[in-house]
Amino acid sequence: MAKGVKAVKVEWADVGPIPVPKPKELARLAETVLDAEFAKSLEKAGKTAKGRKPLIRTVNLVFCENAFIRDLNRRFRKLDKATDVLSFIYDDDDVFGEIYIATLKAQKQAPRWKNTFYDEMRRLVVHGALHLAGFDHMNAKDRKTMRAREDHYLEP
Repeated sequence: MAKGVKAVKVEWADVGPIPVPKPKELARLAETVLDAEFAKSLEKAGKTAKGRKPLIRTVNLVFCENAFIRDLNRRFRKLDKATDVLSFIYDDDDVFGEIYIATLKAQKQAPRWKNTFYDEMRRLVVHGALHLAGFDHMNAKDRKTMRAREDHYLEP
Protein backbone atom coordinates (compact mmCIF):
# COMPACT_ATOMS: atom_id res chain seq x y z
CA MET A 1 0.00 0.00 0.00
CA ALA A 2 1.38 3.34 -0.97
CA LYS A 3 2.56 5.63 1.77
CA GLY A 4 -0.12 8.09 2.84
CA VAL A 5 -3.05 5.95 1.65
CA LYS A 6 -5.73 5.66 4.31
CA ALA A 7 -7.09 2.26 5.30
CA VAL A 8 -8.98 3.24 8.45
CA LYS A 9 -11.28 6.07 9.50
CA VAL A 10 -11.77 6.53 13.23
CA GLU A 11 -15.06 7.93 14.45
CA TRP A 12 -15.37 8.92 18.09
CA ALA A 13 -18.08 9.36 20.71
CA ASP A 14 -17.66 10.87 24.16
CA VAL A 15 -20.29 9.31 26.44
CA GLY A 16 -18.15 9.28 29.57
CA PRO A 17 -18.61 11.23 32.80
CA ILE A 18 -15.88 13.79 32.08
CA PRO A 19 -15.07 15.69 28.88
CA VAL A 20 -12.20 14.25 26.89
CA PRO A 21 -9.57 16.79 25.84
CA LYS A 22 -8.90 17.03 22.09
CA PRO A 23 -10.97 14.01 21.00
CA LYS A 24 -10.41 14.73 17.30
CA GLU A 25 -6.65 14.62 17.84
CA LEU A 26 -7.02 11.33 19.71
CA ALA A 27 -9.03 9.90 16.80
CA ARG A 28 -6.32 11.06 14.35
CA LEU A 29 -3.69 9.36 16.54
CA ALA A 30 -5.63 6.08 16.35
CA GLU A 31 -5.84 6.47 12.56
CA THR A 32 -2.10 7.05 12.34
CA VAL A 33 -1.33 3.91 14.35
CA LEU A 34 -3.81 1.74 12.47
CA ASP A 35 -2.81 3.01 9.04
CA ALA A 36 0.86 2.39 9.79
CA GLU A 37 0.43 -1.00 11.46
CA PHE A 38 -2.50 -2.41 9.58
CA ALA A 39 -2.71 -1.06 6.03
CA LYS A 40 -0.38 -3.67 4.56
CA SER A 41 -2.39 -6.44 6.22
CA LEU A 42 -5.58 -5.11 4.64
CA GLU A 43 -3.94 -5.12 1.23
CA LYS A 44 -2.61 -8.66 1.68
CA ALA A 45 -6.07 -9.79 2.70
CA GLY A 46 -7.38 -8.65 -0.68
CA LYS A 47 -9.26 -5.62 0.58
CA THR A 48 -7.81 -3.50 -2.21
CA ALA A 49 -7.48 -4.07 -5.91
CA LYS A 50 -4.49 -2.97 -7.92
CA GLY A 51 -5.05 0.50 -9.32
CA ARG A 52 -8.08 1.18 -7.11
CA LYS A 53 -8.52 3.11 -3.92
CA PRO A 54 -8.43 0.91 -0.81
CA LEU A 55 -11.59 0.12 1.08
CA ILE A 56 -11.62 2.43 4.08
CA ARG A 57 -13.09 0.73 7.10
CA THR A 58 -14.28 2.36 10.29
CA VAL A 59 -13.00 2.00 13.82
CA ASN A 60 -15.21 3.40 16.56
CA LEU A 61 -13.41 5.08 19.46
CA VAL A 62 -15.73 5.33 22.46
CA PHE A 63 -14.89 7.32 25.59
CA CYS A 64 -17.14 5.81 28.26
CA GLU A 65 -17.96 5.34 31.93
CA ASN A 66 -16.19 2.84 34.17
CA ALA A 67 -19.44 0.92 34.71
CA PHE A 68 -19.93 0.47 30.96
CA ILE A 69 -16.42 -0.88 30.37
CA ARG A 70 -16.77 -3.10 33.45
CA ASP A 71 -19.91 -4.62 31.93
CA LEU A 72 -18.08 -5.24 28.64
CA ASN A 73 -15.14 -6.77 30.51
CA ARG A 74 -17.49 -9.05 32.46
CA ARG A 75 -19.45 -10.15 29.38
CA PHE A 76 -16.57 -10.69 26.97
CA ARG A 77 -13.52 -11.43 29.13
CA LYS A 78 -15.23 -12.91 32.22
CA LEU A 79 -13.44 -10.33 34.42
CA ASP A 80 -15.77 -8.49 36.78
CA LYS A 81 -13.81 -5.26 37.06
CA ALA A 82 -13.36 -2.00 35.23
CA THR A 83 -10.34 -1.76 32.98
CA ASP A 84 -8.90 1.26 31.22
CA VAL A 85 -9.17 0.14 27.57
CA LEU A 86 -10.82 -2.67 25.61
CA SER A 87 -10.60 -3.38 21.90
CA PHE A 88 -12.92 -5.55 19.82
CA ILE A 89 -12.28 -6.71 16.27
CA TYR A 90 -15.39 -7.21 14.12
CA ASP A 91 -13.66 -7.32 10.72
CA ASP A 92 -16.78 -6.82 8.64
CA ASP A 93 -16.95 -4.85 5.40
CA ASP A 94 -17.65 -1.50 7.04
CA VAL A 95 -16.53 -1.63 10.68
CA PHE A 96 -13.20 -3.16 11.52
CA GLY A 97 -13.49 -2.77 15.29
CA GLU A 98 -14.02 -0.64 18.36
CA ILE A 99 -11.86 0.80 21.12
CA TYR A 100 -13.48 1.64 24.46
CA ILE A 101 -11.67 3.84 26.98
CA ALA A 102 -12.93 4.41 30.54
CA THR A 103 -12.26 8.12 30.96
CA LEU A 104 -12.59 8.34 34.75
CA LYS A 105 -10.25 5.38 35.20
CA ALA A 106 -7.80 7.00 32.78
CA GLN A 107 -7.90 10.28 34.68
CA LYS A 108 -7.39 8.51 38.01
CA GLN A 109 -4.45 6.36 36.84
CA ALA A 110 -2.64 9.10 34.87
CA PRO A 111 -0.45 10.18 37.83
CA ARG A 112 0.68 6.56 38.31
CA TRP A 113 2.32 6.74 34.87
CA LYS A 114 3.43 10.36 35.43
CA ASN A 115 1.02 11.48 32.70
CA THR A 116 -1.44 14.29 32.33
CA PHE A 117 -5.00 13.17 31.65
CA TYR A 118 -4.55 13.95 27.95
CA ASP A 119 -1.25 12.05 27.73
CA GLU A 120 -2.87 9.07 29.44
CA MET A 121 -5.69 9.18 26.91
CA ARG A 122 -3.08 9.22 24.12
CA ARG A 123 -1.37 6.17 25.67
CA LEU A 124 -4.65 4.28 25.89
CA VAL A 125 -5.67 5.18 22.33
CA VAL A 126 -2.35 3.85 21.01
CA HIS A 127 -2.63 0.75 23.21
CA GLY A 128 -6.16 0.01 21.99
CA ALA A 129 -5.22 0.60 18.35
CA LEU A 130 -2.25 -1.75 18.65
CA HIS A 131 -4.59 -4.46 19.96
CA LEU A 132 -6.73 -3.99 16.84
CA ALA A 133 -3.58 -4.29 14.74
CA GLY A 134 -2.86 -7.69 16.29
CA PHE A 135 -0.50 -6.86 19.14
CA ASP A 136 -0.93 -8.36 22.60
CA HIS A 137 0.89 -8.47 25.93
CA MET A 138 0.14 -11.91 27.35
CA ASN A 139 3.82 -12.81 27.82
CA ALA A 140 7.05 -10.91 28.46
CA LYS A 141 8.22 -10.93 24.81
CA ASP A 142 4.88 -9.62 23.52
CA ARG A 143 4.74 -6.97 26.29
CA LYS A 144 8.18 -5.72 25.29
CA THR A 145 7.22 -5.56 21.60
CA MET A 146 3.93 -3.82 22.31
CA ARG A 147 5.54 -1.31 24.68
CA ALA A 148 8.15 -0.48 22.04
CA ARG A 149 5.41 0.20 19.47
CA GLU A 150 3.54 2.35 22.03
CA ASP A 151 6.69 4.34 22.76
CA HIS A 152 7.26 4.81 19.02
CA TYR A 153 3.85 6.44 18.53
CA LEU A 154 4.01 8.47 21.73
CA GLU A 155 7.40 10.04 21.11
CA PRO A 156 7.17 13.83 21.02
